Amino acid sequence: MRLSSFLLSLLSLLAACTPDPGSGPRIDFVGTTRFVSNNRLVTAPGDTLSTRIFADNRDSATGPLLQRLRITVKYEPQSRPFVYASPYDPGLAPKDSVVYLDSTLTTRKFAYQFTFGTRTTSGRETWRFEVTDAEGRAASRRFQLTTRNADSLSLTVPYHAYLARLQAPINARTLSFLDLGAGLLFPKTAVRTNPDVQRRIDLLYFPGAGNTPILVTPADPLFATNKILGLNVWPTRNATVLKFTTLAPTGFTGATSNQAIIAAFDNAQNITITRTGALVLNQVYAFRTAGGQTGLLQVSKLPTSDRPTVDLQVRVTKQQP
Repeated sequence: MRLSSFLLSLLSLLAACTPDPGSGPRIDFVGTTRFVSNNRLVTAPGDTLSTRIFADNRDSATGPLLQRLRITVKYEPQSRPFVYASPYDPGLAPKDSVVYLDSTLTTRKFAYQFTFGTRTTSGRETWRFEVTDAEGRAASRRFQLTTRNADSLSLTVPYHAYLARLQAPINARTLSFLDLGAGLLFPKTAVRTNPDVQRRIDLLYFPGAGNTPILVTPADPLFATNKILGLNVWPTRNATVLKFTTLAPTGFTGATSNQAIIAAFDNAQNITITRTGALVLNQVYAFRTAGGQTGLLQVSKLPTSDRPTVDLQVRVTKQQP
């Protein structure tokens, strides 16, 4: 049976509107054991991972320029620890997302290596990488990471505990910025021009006199005028309350309730500091974030020649959802 002229016209119209599968930009992960390229289970909360992407316009000679690279992550449930209801309904749990990078491009192809810190609370994080060309066509790839942290889900552990491994600010990709409340580390590429991420930063690794490592809050007077690291133009520089304590490591591990953590903060020196000075192994500091979470951090490892990082053991109170 012959098709009617109407049906033939409709099929021709649909064919004209269907994109050529060989047109537009393309983006792919570089699949090696070193780089993340597919879904995986994160065995160490707060781990540092890297991925590498390659994007082009399929025609390196005459195709339209690539104009934008956008990297986002969605946290399910939210990245900040909260008190779980019993019974827990994942469908009702709050979610949040972060734009890690939104960069303009003027090229027909590029490769980009991206380093990031995973969540420290239990849950999923979906990373999405999208490239757009000058004609508005886009291509994207994604992967999902799942983290299991028994403490963050436990109804009997009222605080959130995690390890933060801050990297020396050697370049724009190093993880030098810390969201104390959520236990998330950010590179300079994520905080440089993003007010939403800037509002999350409570503490950063900073080189002091003689390049000794110190911890600094964004509200340190140095950043009001000094252009170093670009904090002088942040619309919000969190005034994290940071205090010295006389707690020994046993005092840190013995703070096993919100009341004990808050008492340690209240009993710390009344002098509020915006920078620590040269870090000392096992020194314990108390803090209160601009969002109202109270916690303790212990310096558990100092930089070495082969690993220029500062390890902090952190305990922080959870929030209501």
